[in-house]
Amino acid sequence: MMANTNATVAILDSQDTGLDMLAEMASSAGMAVLPAHDLNELRVFLSRSQIELLVINATNLQVPLAAVFKQLAESLHRADVLVLVDSSDVHTAVTAMALGAKNVLTLPIEPGHFKRYLRHLLARKPDGFICRDIRSQQLLALSERVAKTDVTVLIGGESGAGKEVLAKHIHQASPRSEGEFVAVNCASIPETMLEDMLFGHEKGSFTGAHQRYLGLFEQAQGGTLFLDEVGELPFSLQAKLLRVVQEKELKRLGGTEVIKLDTRIIAATNRNLQKEVLEKRFREDLYYRLNVFPLKLLPLRDRAQDILPIAQFLLQRYRGSMGAAAVNAQFDSAALGFLQSYSWPGNVRELENVVQRALVLAVGGAIGLEHLLVDGGLDDFMEQMPSVGLVKNINSLPTVVEPPMPQELCQAYQATGTDGGYVGPDSQHRGLSEVARDSEQKMIVTTLGRLNGSRKEAALELGISPRTLRYRLAKMKDLGIAIPG
Repeated sequence: MMANTNATVAILDSQDTGLDMLAEMASSAGMAVLPAHDLNELRVFLSRSQIELLVINATNLQVPLAAVFKQLAESLHRADVLVLVDSSDVHTAVTAMALGAKNVLTLPIEPGHFKRYLRHLLARKPDGFICRDIRSQQLLALSERVAKTDVTVLIGGESGAGKEVLAKHIHQASPRSEGEFVAVNCASIPETMLEDMLFGHEKGSFTGAHQRYLGLFEQAQGGTLFLDEVGELPFSLQAKLLRVVQEKELKRLGGTEVIKLDTRIIAATNRNLQKEVLEKRFREDLYYRLNVFPLKLLPLRDRAQDILPIAQFLLQRYRGSMGAAAVNAQFDSAALGFLQSYSWPGNVRELENVVQRALVLAVGGAIGLEHLLVDGGLDDFMEQMPSVGLVKNINSLPTVVEPPMPQELCQAYQATGTDGGYVGPDSQHRGLSEVARDSEQKMIVTTLGRLNGSRKEAALELGISPRTLRYRLAKMKDLGIAIPG
């Protein structure tokens, strides 16, 4: 089984010395550590992060062990629990197992043994497929049952929903986990090249074939071959694939040797293959060979409870590579609300892009609504970005002299009913930017009130995008400003 290299481990220990020691051992084993002194601190961690393992030092608990399991039942999800007990405390060890702990370890602990034990626990847990939605959990449980067999699997679902992640999970949960997971996208490779890549060739079989090449089927011997977007496979190549799948053997291009295969096949498609069969674009016999056990991965919008755990997982994955400012980055409440409510037409792939953009754009570790560019809306972000500090050497830029505002525009501006645009003696000490912000806020409130709270009409009248208006309204709410509608 492959090791879970980016595992996150939470540790509950009320004593600083014990907590520091356990955290140090887990960290040196290559794991991300969330050290908690009490249940409240632990609950905060669990609400923000997806963990694979919770370590509880029962010898230092300030509350009964049963209370810990009861209060954290909904937060732990699929995480395993390891309870540390005193070597003479048989009662607590039995209680821990009865409450649902997967493992119990006795104290004192030798550091090397503890680190090996943690790695052993996490190596048994395939990583990458994160789910909290009940339907996703049912799919995951079914996929793990299928993984124990050697049947061919066909995964359906929209583009970007995570079909390859699910396929890897099946591979890692299977007896073939020590073998290779080899993936190929059938839609991205020309037909002639794809045939060579799948089945291989012998030296001299065509011009430029200077040596024998083992195709992907052979490279996946003892492991799993993942045929992504199999619905895009050229019709002429489908017959050749059918024979290999059916006979579990192949001949390399230009060769005579019959190679016996021991390769599990997982295929995936975002097409309706039954419809493709009816319209004569996909072979019916190949469809039934691939569709031995179908799994359907729902789009992200239909499993909304998965959104935040996946977003937190992606945040942990990428923030370490985005510079020092992003190391402690967290989503604020407005950002979390938006992530949860957005429909994600691009599914997990779009969510991944949004998280990476946010880590680039956020400053100071807080990821706000303004940093979530779901459609690549950099123009909206530029509209919101302050100009101060963007150019290091502003003196090198040419000076632009703006003409005075025409009198008719001044009158039109005053006619809006907002008086914050005037900088008089009482407002000079506040700074121009603050006065301008007050003016903008009054204008937004006035416009919304006049339009009975219609965000769409207000954005149109104010000359800004609906997204920009949502961002500014969120900021105004944080300041306690009442918003009409």
